[in-house]
Amino acid sequence: MRVLSAVFHRPGDPLSVEDIELDAPRTGELLVRIEAVGLCRTDWHVMQGERQVAMSPMVLGHEGAGVVEALGPGVDGIAVGDHVVLAFIPGCGSCRWCRQGRAHLCALGPRITQGTQVDGSCRRRDASGREVGAFCMIGAFAQRTVVHQASVVVIDRDLPLDLASLVACGVPAGIGAARHRARVKPGDSVLVVGVGGDGINVVQGAKLAGATTIIAADVVARKLEWARAFGATHTVDSGSADLVVAVHAVTDGVGVDHAFVCIDPPATLLPAFRATAKAGNVVVTALTPTGHTSLPVPPLELVTSQKAIMGSVYGFASPRVQIPELIALYRRGAIRLAELVTRRYPLAAINEGYADLIAGRNLRGVVLPFA
Repeated sequence: MRVLSAVFHRPGDPLSVEDIELDAPRTGELLVRIEAVGLCRTDWHVMQGERQVAMSPMVLGHEGAGVVEALGPGVDGIAVGDHVVLAFIPGCGSCRWCRQGRAHLCALGPRITQGTQVDGSCRRRDASGREVGAFCMIGAFAQRTVVHQASVVVIDRDLPLDLASLVACGVPAGIGAARHRARVKPGDSVLVVGVGGDGINVVQGAKLAGATTIIAADVVARKLEWARAFGATHTVDSGSADLVVAVHAVTDGVGVDHAFVCIDPPATLLPAFRATAKAGNVVVTALTPTGHTSLPVPPLELVTSQKAIMGSVYGFASPRVQIPELIALYRRGAIRLAELVTRRYPLAAINEGYADLIAGRNLRGVVLPFA
């Protein structure tokens, strides 16, 4: 079938919205009608050439939710009509990490930039017959997609799918980083550097975990307002204030128990590190362009301060565990989803949506492919 899709061709170019031929699902795969997909900065990194992918053209988009329309052979536990959230790291179920219940570390994870399906082939072709890849084995910036069942989490049908799409990436990335990676405890102090899609959810996660001091730092005043609404107790304009000095002023010169680097690690990691207390944690959730190959932290400071620097993808927990848990937390009123969505866009306006993201006008923009 022909499906309208937003296609990446070359770094620096806008996405091209065009008709793509989509094949029927094969063994273990299913056809999903995409109802909503979040505009995540990860795709922007690909568009700018800061994260390299193995093929082009490629349909981008990974923070998606939709409805199952057809099944290929051998699909278990999923039915036509099911509402699903798409997991950008598939869980094969058989590798060492999946057997341990850690699907966020699945052995298939390194293949998400390759463009091919789980079986190594493609399901998409352009008007000239050229194969088209799918980012994260999903390619959610499209009206429909074919994905492997390893990339699917079934959810209840009453949750609005524009909100469900958020728990595919940004919400678990932030909340999970606080709860599962740093393991924030009641009474802890937290610094969040960059309160966009990941960072605002770190604020939510820190509040949920019982942190009593939550400092949000950003250069965009509107984002600092949003951070306070989501639970930040203090804010810092990091474009005009010395971050380390500001944090020490709030924490009596000690620093925070946990710092989260959610934007531009080459520029923000060292200040976040120095704003962290001895034996504290520095968690990096933001991607760094591939040209940067070292951390700007003096090794002697690392050793003598006894701090830990750690990475976090998917909130350091399996999406098969986190996604249902986050939906349950939302239903109890413990976390907020609707308030994350600043604006909704039709697929044709996807480049406008990314312009708004980069300009700091959105917490989360959501594309509705059939709008």
